[in-house]
Amino acid sequence: ALLNYWMMAIFILILSLFSFLVCDGINGVTYFKHADGTFSLSRVYFTYDKAMSDNLSFTFQTDVGRLVDPNEEGLYQAFLKKAQLDWVTDENVKISMGMIGMNMFNVQEKTWGNRFVAKSAMDINEYSSSADLGFAISKRIGPIAASLLITNGEGYKNSQSDENTKKSVQLLYGENRLDKNDGYNVGIVHSNLCDNNHDCSTVSGLFGGWSGNKIIAGAEYNIKESDTSSNLASIYATYLLSANSSMF
Repeated sequence: ALLNYWMMAIFILILSLFSFLVCDGINGVTYFKHADGTFSLSRVYFTYDKAMSDNLSFTFQTDVGRLVDPNEEGLYQAFLKKAQLDWVTDENVKISMGMIGMNMFNVQEKTWGNRFVAKSAMDINEYSSSADLGFAISKRIGPIAASLLITNGEGYKNSQSDENTKKSVQLLYGENRLDKNDGYNVGIVHSNLCDNNHDCSTVSGLFGGWSGNKIIAGAEYNIKESDTSSNLASIYATYLLSANSSMF
């Protein structure tokens, strides 16, 4: 089994290198894991980005992960995570459709910045899926950005099982990529999904972050209400020791 893991790892590395050399727009991320004396691949993402014009582009991304069923130990399952078409109109409004990235924790995840170690707070506690099938509209005016998503609500690992839709809103002030730019941001997120009996599941969150002087820090507070109510608080900081090392 260990030999199979290493052969798969080497194959993926060779494929990624070949794709990088011959195809512009192709990239990938692989997460390796070591536990109980064995090595494994916990997650593999393969992404293809293409700009067809100044206003039109698309992203195609697959997500390959290990099955959680103990009877299927060692097997992997592939999902289509993104099949997203983006159109930027003359009014600088971006319209996205297809299997699109969600807006509930995408900013906080970049501030956290340590996805290779662990998922961000909302992701690991399943307060929202990271992608879903639907439609999105977003716009930025100076430091203010807003986005509205209407999606199936099941996430990218499940097909639509009913006619209900999920509405997700994000309002942001400041930089959205503190892992790449100095500055700060504050924002709110809210999602709502109701069934045929008008029983609703909602998530509301407040977040903020700051980056400068080799420090990236963030905090967030979220409330999830459905049949039961729960809340989630998270605070995190990273200090950049050098270009290749950091402490968080």
